[in-house]
Amino acid sequence: MERWDLYTKYREKTGREQIRGEKIPEGFYHLVVHVWIRNSKGEYLISQRSANRPTFPLMWECAGGSVLQGESSIEGALREVKEEVGVELVPESGELLFTKIRGRDYNDIMDVWLFDYEGEPHLEEATTDEVAACKWMTVSEIRNLYEEKKLVQNLDYFFCILDAVQPDYSGIIGKAVQGTVDRPLGSSHPRNPEMIYPINYGYVNGVFARDGEEQDVYLFGTEEPLKTFEGKVIAVWHRFNDEEDKWIVSLDGKDRTEEEILGDISFQEQYFYGKLYW
Repeated sequence: MERWDLYTKYREKTGREQIRGEKIPEGFYHLVVHVWIRNSKGEYLISQRSANRPTFPLMWECAGGSVLQGESSIEGALREVKEEVGVELVPESGELLFTKIRGRDYNDIMDVWLFDYEGEPHLEEATTDEVAACKWMTVSEIRNLYEEKKLVQNLDYFFCILDAVQPDYSGIIGKAVQGTVDRPLGSSHPRNPEMIYPINYGYVNGVFARDGEEQDVYLFGTEEPLKTFEGKVIAVWHRFNDEEDKWIVSLDGKDRTEEEILGDISFQEQYFYGKLYW
């Protein structure tokens, strides 16, 4: 029986456990990992799910799965790769690409890892029968799988993240800004009324973003709804699959942890792929 730790949206362990297959209570999350393995040729190790898998049988994907109770994210990543394709990865060769908090159908915190590895998979040494086959593929070959609907479709982020150019926000971080709050804390989204803003959200007056609109900001440092603001940019949330970056602004001058920021913006950012830059 597989057991998981349950977390808050701030990645805090709650002390509660979850048994695989049971419904996760609202407001709780379990930790999952996706593991992309890359060789020096720029190819990625892609595996085909066994025919007996209850979901997506015979479709292709990266390695990954749920982190077990008591494991860290990287420990879960290393175990899943060993179990599925028989490869023992070195922790030092791994990089956490991004974290995504997924609500609704998933209720999980997804860590996406990238490992460099030279060699071949060893399916004969895998400790489960989850994988029917695996092979090294180019980005073009993986895209063909996706377009033919042979790749698990929620891995679509691969094409906008793995080869993404790293943005430079050094000229923005630390910048003093002021602006208008058009969606105050406690208000609902104008097009999706079920989405309630747990923090103030607005824009910087006179600064325009790539989409031609004034620069959007998430505001930290108050529990009260605001109409205007003044503060300091402490981070930038970069959306990989959208034009709009979101500046993270501290109203009280204090820094925030990544877990705190990701937790508070997840109500909206769960619908996008992105990463915090400091």
